[in-house]
Amino acid sequence: MRASLRVRDLLIASWETDRESLDNVLPQGVDATPAEDRFRIGLAAFQVEGGRVGRLPVPAYAQLNVRIDVTWKSEPAVFFVASRVSAGGLPGALFGAPVRYARLRVEEGAVTAPGRGVRLRYRVGAPADPGPLRDIGLFENDGLRAFRIERGETGWQRAELLEPAELEFLFALGFHPHGNPELLYAPRTSFAFEVPSRPKSGKDPYD
Repeated sequence: MRASLRVRDLLIASWETDRESLDNVLPQGVDATPAEDRFRIGLAAFQVEGGRVGRLPVPAYAQLNVRIDVTWKSEPAVFFVASRVSAGGLPGALFGAPVRYARLRVEEGAVTAPGRGVRLRYRVGAPADPGPLRDIGLFENDGLRAFRIERGETGWQRAELLEPAELEFLFALGFHPHGNPELLYAPRTSFAFEVPSRPKSGKDPYD
């Protein structure tokens, strides 16, 4: 089943962290990938404006993901540790997405999740080259699931924090972010992917 999403105010924030905290949450066969010899933990936040899953329309909702850049089967990928969504995103659980509810607000210049202890206030800057993007997404839900991400046209921009970030959510998950984050912002883009099915015993979750 194919899913497509139209999103706005996409923010990807990455902090340096220790490898041990990443290894503690990664499944066997999935390895954290350093960038310039530094391991990173990231948050991705965006507002879904609409879309479809199969023939079903997708309502508007906000989403916050905790993510790690990884290598899986010799390919670059992104492992999603946790996903939090506002109420409109909860039906995603019916399709196997490991989503849980949170109060979220995502807009240009701010990401807030009061109940999770997340607050990012930032200023958007000049256009930026994000470098190679990872097209394989991974998450665990009754086994490892994988899907290939297709992105629409995206105009990336650098961003900078206006005040220290609140990151209690990451600390609660056992991560230790430190230093200044790297922030990438896109005002609008789109995602499309095949909804990953539950892996069967002895079957590869992705081919």
